Amino acid sequence: MKQTLLKYLCDPVDKTDLRLADPVYDAKGDIFEGALISQSGRSYPIRNGIPRFIGEHGLTDTVKSFGDEWNHFNFDQFKLNWLNHTVRNTFGSTDVFAGKLVVDAGAGSGMQSRWMSEAGAGHVISLELSHSVDGVMKKNLAAADDVDIVQCSIDCPPIKDGSIDGIVICHNVIQHTPSVPDTARALWRIVGSGGEFVFNCYGKNDQGLVRKARFELNRLLRSFLSKMSFGVLLTYARVMSALRFVPLLGVVLEKSNLMFRGDVIRGENYYRRAYAAGVLNTFDWFGSHPYQHYVSDEEIAALVDELQPERGKILNFDRYFLRPPPIGCALRVFK
Repeated sequence: MKQTLLKYLCDPVDKTDLRLADPVYDAKGDIFEGALISQSGRSYPIRNGIPRFIGEHGLTDTVKSFGDEWNHFNFDQFKLNWLNHTVRNTFGSTDVFAGKLVVDAGAGSGMQSRWMSEAGAGHVISLELSHSVDGVMKKNLAAADDVDIVQCSIDCPPIKDGSIDGIVICHNVIQHTPSVPDTARALWRIVGSGGEFVFNCYGKNDQGLVRKARFELNRLLRSFLSKMSFGVLLTYARVMSALRFVPLLGVVLEKSNLMFRGDVIRGENYYRRAYAAGVLNTFDWFGSHPYQHYVSDEEIAALVDELQPERGKILNFDRYFLRPPPIGCALRVFK
């Protein structure tokens, strides 16, 4: 944990300042062990260079399921997808990150944080609640000197209100929190003047009889698969991803939402990457996490208008609501 991170951190409960206690520094001068004490006396430990805001009750089964997922899948094979979908369809290019302070809300395996760092971000703060912070994230971000990991919930981030004048990005994550609106409001509050909040959410695609039937059948299947063990669900995802290569059958499986692969960029190792994408996306869709919200266009538009009534400060608004939308496109809401 870099000492510069301290100026952004606060008690997530009452947003008061934190005091560093009993610090132990590593060879680079970063804080390796210690505690952060709030004005009301709450203490948050720093262990292995990571400040921990997980509360006295520890991690829930929901959070553990995500940690298991990211520790297994990593996401390191999908930089081409990130560049051609998330970056191109949301920002245009990686130039947007140059020199910026970035908060990666729900950092998962840490690969997006790393790629933003490699694109020239000045400082990346990776927020992640699961135990992946001590596993795959630690490994993926070991060489990134300008990235800090903070273990915390993104619906109650330990970041001072209005302190992030760069980018707060929550991509493909907010639908897995207890409340999409509440998490969006919490992340919006930490954005400073001139900064932006970037987010997207699963859309509720249930218009018309066929879509409605597919949507309900998919929810029924997920209610069953999400209760299966990690191994059973992984086997299902692997079988479905392999079947996706069968002519016609594979298209029917994905159109029926029995599996998910999405668009995979052609190029080197295409088939290996396509298979990996099918396994990851199918596993993630039917995973054991209970929170998987589908939000209608009207609900998202109302939420964005609540956060920022000035439409001129919202980028990608019309593109986000195209059907089908550009893959990976997220809303950019500026203060």
